[in-house]
Amino acid sequence: MTLRSIGLCLCALILTGCSVIQSQDNAGPISLDSRIAVIPLSNLSQTPQAGDQAASILSALLRAKGATDVRLYLPEDQDPLAYDNRLRQQEAQTRAMQNGVDLIVSGTVDEWQYKKGLDGEPAIGITLEVRDPSDDRVVWSGTGARTGWGREGLSVAGHKVLQSLLDAMPFTAGSPD
Repeated sequence: MTLRSIGLCLCALILTGCSVIQSQDNAGPISLDSRIAVIPLSNLSQTPQAGDQAASILSALLRAKGATDVRLYLPEDQDPLAYDNRLRQQEAQTRAMQNGVDLIVSGTVDEWQYKKGLDGEPAIGITLEVRDPSDDRVVWSGTGARTGWGREGLSVAGHKVLQSLLDAMPFTAGSPD
């Protein structure tokens, strides 16, 4: 490689920020025509309601990707500052299954905060699972993390991680059968 090629590669690496995405490679196709439920993500971060924020962004990104029937299930929260939302997740999953959805998207928000220091960069970590509610089988799973730049907002960094995870999903138009 020439010195110029190495320099261009380093510049590209620096400009993308620090991010990593890992996803299931052997997953079957996920139809964009499926009835998809997005339920609150488990919030393992220190930021209240980070799971709801990520779920809201995720449902909008799924629609933008071409999914024709995406429903966001965010049951009312009695204590929005509580970190444990397992009851809300169970309620959302039950409602989604009663409505006959084909797929349920769940997961965890592992990190959703600004890092301490001079720049205060956003740091995001998210894991997603797509499940078939008929047999609770994991259809696809992936995880992503990103540290953004000093002036970047949390929702921007979260949007980028979620978009990268959606880009890794094996979407197909029409029925997967």
